[in-house]
Amino acid sequence: MRRDIVAVVVGIVAYMLSLSLASAQEKLTRVRIAYPSGGICCLALYGGIQWKIFEENGLHVEIVQIRSQIGNMALMANEIQYFSGVGPASVSATLRGMPSRGVWFASDQLIYSLMARPEIANLRDLRGKKIGITGLGGTSHVALQIALEAAGENPKNFVYVVLGAPQQLPALETGTVDAAMFSPPFDFYAKKKKFREVLDVGAKVKMPLGGLTTMLSSIRNRPDEVKRVLRSMQLAKQEVLRSKDKATALILKYLQVDKEAAEDTFAALKKTVSGSGVPTHEGMDLIMKSLQAAGQFTDRKVAFDEIADDRIAKEVAKELGYKVQ
Repeated sequence: MRRDIVAVVVGIVAYMLSLSLASAQEKLTRVRIAYPSGGICCLALYGGIQWKIFEENGLHVEIVQIRSQIGNMALMANEIQYFSGVGPASVSATLRGMPSRGVWFASDQLIYSLMARPEIANLRDLRGKKIGITGLGGTSHVALQIALEAAGENPKNFVYVVLGAPQQLPALETGTVDAAMFSPPFDFYAKKKKFREVLDVGAKVKMPLGGLTTMLSSIRNRPDEVKRVLRSMQLAKQEVLRSKDKATALILKYLQVDKEAAEDTFAALKKTVSGSGVPTHEGMDLIMKSLQAAGQFTDRKVAFDEIADDRIAKEVAKELGYKVQ
């Protein structure tokens, strides 16, 4: 009888706990954030989920992976509320009529390398050959074109092949492409397999990497939600930079690499990822210059507030102790 009573009590407690958890979940604001491809640009997003930072800020966040072009349509349809990225593709969509703005920067600097097969010694040898990129008109493609021009090459002298990020290295190994664009941790594996870096793209293109884009309607009608999302992302970014062990574990889980590659990725992050998360005029100007260098919007002078809104990010930064103007 005593055992039966204990079993009943345990059952009642378990039931009450499940009700409490369900009630807590109902109180969280549901938000869907899309990202174009897994990589270091999304570590703050992964960290926000893994370390329950979103939940601590009253958010239930679902993440989905979709291409930038589909992400723009999903934003318009309110299928997603935020897109993880502020770059040529998102800004181009804004300038073509989508009522959206870049509201947060993940990083102030790109980390891209153009890696080629061993027999290709330099960019001249690569002329007329195929380069793997993750999307036409996206950050990696536009940045590559600018870097090629900065290196004295005509971007039209190369053939571009669109591949998913996980396909880049196998395509390079099989000879499907002759070179490919890599960011950490994938550049680590390319170097380990003796592929040759023929262009440090990040060094030639000082453009933001990653961030958040959302609709004007969200900024105007749900500013508290936007603030909690940005605060969560910034806190997660701080935690990534603060703890090598936690960041390495995050990279191991979400980017599915080995420990050596994860540590190499963390070292690259420490050198390049910083800042308050506030979108900068300089960063947005560089995105515009990259678009114009690629032949888009060459007849337009675009103001910062046409493509970005830094007000909520500034509020968050000030509350977290950053010095912002």
